[in-house]
This record gives sequence, C-alpha cells and structure tokens, in this order.
Amino acid sequence: MASATGGSERSPLLPGGSNGPRAGSSYSSAFGVTAEQLTDMLDPKDPEKLRELGGAEQVCKQLQVDPKVGLRQREQIGGAGGDEPFQARRAAFGRNTLPEARMVTFWQLLYAAYNDRTLIMLTIAAAVSLAVGVYDDTLGSHKDDEVKVGWVEGAAIFLAVLVVCFTNAINDYQKELQFQKLNAKKEDRTVKVRRDGNEVEIGVQELNVGDILLIEPGDIVPVDGVFLTGHNMTCDESSATGESDAVKKGSVDEGRDPFILSGAKVLEGVGSMVVVAVGVRSFYGKIMMAMRQGEGAVTPLQR
Repeated sequence: MASATGGSERSPLLPGGSNGPRAGSSYSSAFGVTAEQLTDMLDPKDPEKLRELGGAEQVCKQLQVDPKVGLRQREQIGGAGGDEPFQARRAAFGRNTLPEARMVTFWQLLYAAYNDRTLIMLTIAAAVSLAVGVYDDTLGSHKDDEVKVGWVEGAAIFLAVLVVCFTNAINDYQKELQFQKLNAKKEDRTVKVRRDGNEVEIGVQELNVGDILLIEPGDIVPVDGVFLTGHNMTCDESSATGESDAVKKGSVDEGRDPFILSGAKVLEGVGSMVVVAVGVRSFYGKIMMAMRQGEGAVTPLQR
C-alpha cells in the first residue's frame, strides 16, 4: 500500500540519518542489532530494511525481549549489572531524553531589547542633548546660573531608554522561564508498557529500546517503534511527517505501514509496538535537535 512504501521516497530528515551519538561499543555487541540499523529503517521508512532484519519478531529477539513478557527489570546483558536498571541497553541505544536546551541569558535579552532603531536614535539624541546642556551650563549662556539644569533633558531620555530596555528584557526573561517549566511539564507523562509479564505505567523518560509499548486511542507516541500486534490501528503522523492523511498500521506481511513514529497520535484501534529508537535518535528527537540548530538562522522576512 502507499502508506507502507510512500515514506521510503522521502529523503532522511537530517544528513547522516541517525544523527545521535554513537552507540556504546562495549555493549552494542551484546545485541544482534545496532542503533544505526534500527534508525536507518525509520528515516526514511523502509520496510525492506525491516525484512532484512527478519521482521518485527526477529527484531525483538535481537533486542532480547519477549513481546509477551516485555523487558525484565533485573535483566543481565553483557555482564552489566549494578544498581542502575537497563544499563547495557541504555549504553547501546541511548536514553529517552534530549540534551537540555541552552537558555537565553538575561543580558542577551537586554541586548535584543536595545537593538531597536528607535531606541538607538533616542540614545544618540540623548547624548547630543546632554553634551549641549553640559556645555551650556559650563561655558555657554547659563554658566553663571546658580542651578544647572541643562543636563536634565538628556539624562531623562537616557533614563527612559534604560527603563524600556530593562522592562522588555525582564518580561522576556520571565516568559523564557515559564516556557522552560511548560516544556518540563509536557514531558512529565506516563505510558503503559509490558514489564516482567505485567502491564505497568512508567514515565516517558524511563522508556528503553526493546520496551513493549501499549498504545490506545488518544495516545501521543513518545518514541519510534515497530508494530507488533493490534486491531484496526490508525495514526495521525502529520506532526512528524507533514502528511495529513491518517495512516493504517499493521505488519509488513499485511502490506501496511509497520513503523510508528514518535509524535504520532493514535486515532483509533489498540495495539502494541516494540520500541526501536529513543531520545535524539527518535524522529521527534531529530526534529527538535534540527530546530535548535536552526534557531539562529535569518528568515527571508527578517532580511
């Protein structure tokens, strides 16, 4: 069907395909597949690469997960144990977190507030007025006056410019702090996964490659995955791919799109998927990192 093959005609979202950090070599050998192989079949979508890996069931075997049981909380892979769960898995495939975005400093906002033609012209006018007033008070017609007020007009303009700049900068800085809090709250949600044979709810940041994620209508998928089982599942991937048509999900053998991208919304149906990409390697992660890299670019309207 078009939904299963149309994605393969798109070029990768970012140059280099899987633009995330290199997988930990000491743990990658513990799995039968690498992070790069998993992300390459997603961007662009390529069912043939999934077939080369043996299909969804074989991918689960290579990721050392039983779809009916899910990940085991105390798994031992590649000799990695210790207090931190899934240490080897996270070293090989990464965590489901994005690097913290660099926050704009107050002084940068102050400079941006001052970088206005009107304020710059007022500053020049204030400097000229102040120079003329001081000259008039010291050497000009008002040098004999008891009260020197020639400097007042220029100083008042300077003060007004400072008030405007600091007011704008403080407002923008407060908005920046609120935006950071809203972003943190947006990521503070839970999802259903299968762990140790039980359905449990965990935070999205606790998801790992190999987790069996359970999805239902209304869910916003936080990671990339491959369809395992389900009934009549349809997703809206417009936020990720820009395609407005809803995409029916299913197995490769059914001729449907087996790839479920992060950022997609489940419109109908229920099912499960195996997580194959998280964090900066996921489709959503690549988009966010590309947006950060392009923040300083000048748009045609700004030119």
